[in-house]
Amino acid sequence: MNIIQRNIERLIYNDRSNDEHIEPMTAWKWTRLYKIVQQHGLGPWVAEGIQAYKDDFYLQLSPTLLQQFLDLAGEKNPEMLKRYELFVERSKGLLHKLKRQSIEAYTHDFINTIKNIEE
Repeated sequence: MNIIQRNIERLIYNDRSNDEHIEPMTAWKWTRLYKIVQQHGLGPWVAEGIQAYKDDFYLQLSPTLLQQFLDLAGEKNPEMLKRYELFVERSKGLLHKLKRQSIEAYTHDFINTIKNIEE
């Protein structure tokens, strides 16, 4: 797992990993992290994580990017988090080690794909 993914997980699950620090990243990597968060609809979780880690030395964001992250705050959609977790599992090649919620998310995506094809 790369540094961007590890930091996304720290920010999403900030309540579980408060003893862990954010890993230092370049401005480019923080921008890449922001784009991934937007793409997967993880804004509310990451915005909450940014707030939780605001005093972490390694959370070095430009004021503009910090504000962009905080603007992503809103209502959490658990389905988006499940989809992201499935995406991470697929990218790691761990699809054969499916969890119950991963199977549900995969089935949901599959059914939606079939419905879209039929339309």
